[in-house]
Amino acid sequence: MRAPLRPVRPLVPVAMTLFVLVGWAIVAHNGGSGWVQFLGEAVGAALLVGLLGPALSLARTRVDVVWAPPDAVAGAPIELRVRAGRRVRLRAEEPAGPDAFVGPARLPGAPERWTVSRPRHGLLETVVVHVQSAAPFGLLWWSKRVELPLPVTVHVAPRAGAPVAAASVPDDGTGEGRARTPAVVGEPRGARPYRPGDSRRWVHWPATAHSGSLMVRDMEAPVRAPVTVTVQLPPDPDAAERVAEQAMGTVAALVGRGVAVTLVTDEAGGPVVGGVDDRRRAGRRLARAVSATGAAGLPGVRVEQARLP
Repeated sequence: MRAPLRPVRPLVPVAMTLFVLVGWAIVAHNGGSGWVQFLGEAVGAALLVGLLGPALSLARTRVDVVWAPPDAVAGAPIELRVRAGRRVRLRAEEPAGPDAFVGPARLPGAPERWTVSRPRHGLLETVVVHVQSAAPFGLLWWSKRVELPLPVTVHVAPRAGAPVAAASVPDDGTGEGRARTPAVVGEPRGARPYRPGDSRRWVHWPATAHSGSLMVRDMEAPVRAPVTVTVQLPPDPDAAERVAEQAMGTVAALVGRGVAVTLVTDEAGGPVVGGVDDRRRAGRRLARAVSATGAAGLPGVRVEQARLP
């Protein structure tokens, strides 16, 4: 099915064209010279091409998205690579993005960059865009609305918000905080760079002097109790985005501490339970998360820690 073509704000160009043609016809009629009439016909033909030429060119123009990133973050630019048969202007509708001119201006057939941005998490499989052209004279813009499929599904993860209290790791800045990233028991296995939450008693001074940066002893950590993070999104899109951001911040905080995380979400096919070990996998899981109708419990993020035997 072809997208319908329509002119963009045609009143002024059409009115000016009619004014010029009528004025020239009056001059040619009163003058009676053949060259004046011939010149008027040439001007009329040029104006007609300027009004209808972009529609004919745009009808035969093909635009394709040839590359898209598999992962993105809500609110951040998503860079796409677009190929167009002719020089056209792209005006994004869904998701939003700045206008861009693409097409064979320099290297014929070479894809060009175009950025869009999605304000909420989710799966991005197509982009809706208005393809516009005013070639060859720029007299009147014509536009067609098309839906461009992406070569891959883009997983738009939510932003990392503030984690729930159960996942927070306070750091008083003195190295004496009770909640620490590494374990302070076990056999030493080397040295590593300092991270917030490390005890100052475990600074490895020879390694610090050798590397020029603060190093601490890396200890064999005991087995950590796994944590289950249950995410239930409310039906309201804005509220759901806030919950998803809090879930992303919670999982990122736990994974950063080396805690085994089991994430429970609702997807289009039903509830999904699975482990996540990095921010990328957590972002993909939360990108696919949806609000489940009739779900038990209140919407939000719940953290439950299992007990080790």
